[in-house]
Amino acid sequence: MIINDIKANKLVSAATCIFMAVTAMLLGLSILLYASLADSIDSLMTEAKTPDFLQMHTGELDEDDVNSFSQQREDIEAMQICTFLNLQNSQISIGNESFENNMQDNGLSCQSSLFDYLVDADNKVIYPSEGEVYVPVCYRKEYGIKSGDVMRIGKEELIVAGFLRDSQMNSMMASSKRFLISEPDYERLRQLGSEEYLIEFRLKDGSDINAFATAYKDAGLPDNGPTITYPLIRMMNALSDGMMILVILLVSVVVLLISMLCIRYIILTQLEKDKTGIGMLKAVGISRRDIRKLYMSKYLILSVVGCMTGVIAAIITAKPVGAQMRELYGNAGNTGLIYALMILGALAAEGMILLSVSRLLHRTDRISAADALYGRGSFGKKKNLWLPAMIITATAMFMILVPQNMKSTIEAPEFVTYMGIGESHIRIDVRQTGNVRKIAGEVTEDIGHDNRVRDYVLMETGSYRTILQNGSSYDLMIENGDHSRFPVRYTEGRYPENDREIALSVLNAEEMGVKLGDEIIVCKEMKDGTAEEISCSVCGIYSDITNGGKTAKACMKDPDDATPVMWSIIYLSLADEDLTREWTNEYQDRYSSFESGVKVTLIADYLKGTYGQTIRNISKAAAVSSVMACFVLFIVMLLLIRLVVWRERNDSSLKKALGFTSSDIRMEYLKKTVTYILPGIVLGVFAGIVPGQSLAALLLRSMGAYSFRFIIDPLTVFAAAPAMIAVSAVLAAILSLTEVKRIHAWECLRAGALK
Repeated sequence: MIINDIKANKLVSAATCIFMAVTAMLLGLSILLYASLADSIDSLMTEAKTPDFLQMHTGELDEDDVNSFSQQREDIEAMQICTFLNLQNSQISIGNESFENNMQDNGLSCQSSLFDYLVDADNKVIYPSEGEVYVPVCYRKEYGIKSGDVMRIGKEELIVAGFLRDSQMNSMMASSKRFLISEPDYERLRQLGSEEYLIEFRLKDGSDINAFATAYKDAGLPDNGPTITYPLIRMMNALSDGMMILVILLVSVVVLLISMLCIRYIILTQLEKDKTGIGMLKAVGISRRDIRKLYMSKYLILSVVGCMTGVIAAIITAKPVGAQMRELYGNAGNTGLIYALMILGALAAEGMILLSVSRLLHRTDRISAADALYGRGSFGKKKNLWLPAMIITATAMFMILVPQNMKSTIEAPEFVTYMGIGESHIRIDVRQTGNVRKIAGEVTEDIGHDNRVRDYVLMETGSYRTILQNGSSYDLMIENGDHSRFPVRYTEGRYPENDREIALSVLNAEEMGVKLGDEIIVCKEMKDGTAEEISCSVCGIYSDITNGGKTAKACMKDPDDATPVMWSIIYLSLADEDLTREWTNEYQDRYSSFESGVKVTLIADYLKGTYGQTIRNISKAAAVSSVMACFVLFIVMLLLIRLVVWRERNDSSLKKALGFTSSDIRMEYLKKTVTYILPGIVLGVFAGIVPGQSLAALLLRSMGAYSFRFIIDPLTVFAAAPAMIAVSAVLAAILSLTEVKRIHAWECLRAGALK
């Protein structure tokens, strides 16, 4: 009987099954991708033996001091010092592709001896032969590199032997990339770049990384460069793909709610059609419980089929969607548990839908056998069914706009204000050189004589020891300069105006437990060998997603301050914005020597280079979300309008008896459809911008981006997305209104007789 009912109502049964499958697929896909990503990252970091604490250092290094410190610490399991040979990107090319416009700090490394291994596609440690180079896997697709290509560094050549995974620097959010070569080649090429040291530690289980970092700083060990810890490495690895997965999860929750609403109307439509049959079952003595079981069995069968279809679809979809993730981090190891979690997620989605179905089927108890047999009564209140059409239209718009708005925001040049960077046209980095301060000064003087430059500012970053009000110490990466030029976005307060003020990134303020107005003591190393303590008031808290979101800003430029400058950045804007590309190319050529350590970059290119991977992932999620939104809306409108037509069948029959044609009635329904979907589109645009912005802010807060505001693409928001929604809804209405042809003029007479 159940199978016959499914066969007799193929369209309705298929629609129900599709909703169940789509819900199971999206929730299962998000769980599958998230669990695979987490497991892959953990497996890679375990196999590569990622350091717990890494101090990058440029300049002279006394290894004996580091060894002595290491021997005195009981929490150190292993220590090593690796070298990294920084290269000028303009001198690098592979095959026919130049790295001149590459935003990363690229360099050469040898294989580590104790830990922090560079591994191949099987997570096996690589040992290159002389004349070979292994390229970071993230560059394979970007530059179309293949094994056997020639890598040129100036006049030197190496053969690409394969690709490597770097547990520290896989993500494009990590600003450096290591190319692996043999030790003889490293010695031969050493003069082509500037050398940097990676001082790495593996700590024993249970050790406090923050306490170790403070002890390292207090010992006065080399620290002319950023400090990186295991949790920060793991977070950077997970962020770009993790954001895509969170968007898919958000969409899956929305689709679950829509599916429950749609299946509700499918059941109500079916019950209205089966009213006479239900009356007959009641008349012959079938209990209310058995009638509910009969219908529930049907939806249980559809749920099983939908769940199985959704799980299979999730597995198939995960392959192309997760391709980049697998290339960067490898295949997940614990596949049995991952698939079990995915199936449990799909079952949970089906369970919620079936619970909703069960509650709805209790409405069959409300109608008597006599009323059902004579077509009287109803299984629910005669609500306005056009209102749900408007709500679902708005929801579909929301599904499209949130991922699209996130994508347009991260792509926009204004997004730099969430990166601790002011909104300038161009940035010039001075890094990986023995005398950052001297070279940065020369570049600044050069720019000052260029009449095309409207405004510029030099920022110098150094590591300072700070003391909080409770007496605890904390190491801060402080960027010194005039922050009134190109100010960043402050969530609270303002930029520092004198040497007694300091601004902190949101993550630093939270970790240090300080707020606006609190005092912090900053310790400066003076040229005479003494240390000067300055009490600074926290004047501002700002959003930042660079350097792990942990930075600070001050204007303590003291000529007697001997604190080493780790790097300098010059931000500038031109009087004529149309000249930015030409100006950038000119200065790139001017500072293209190996020794200068100067990199000139358009802010737009910097964003693309740093967050290109994230943008591509969100674009994938946006495409999936748009397709799902249009598909779901199409099916929903198809079913909803069919239900409206069924409920108003007698009215339509009467109209035909009075002389109205099927075309007249269809046009009336079509006008009503447009009347309700237009407010739905307007509501959806509002929801996609305002509540959607709040949801996106929750995702970006994990990166350190606070006080988030959408930077929308007007063409997408006000034209493309509404057009997609309108076409889907109107097409569904046209198809569903073919039912009007099957309504006959004499039906109203029979309905009147029954009453």
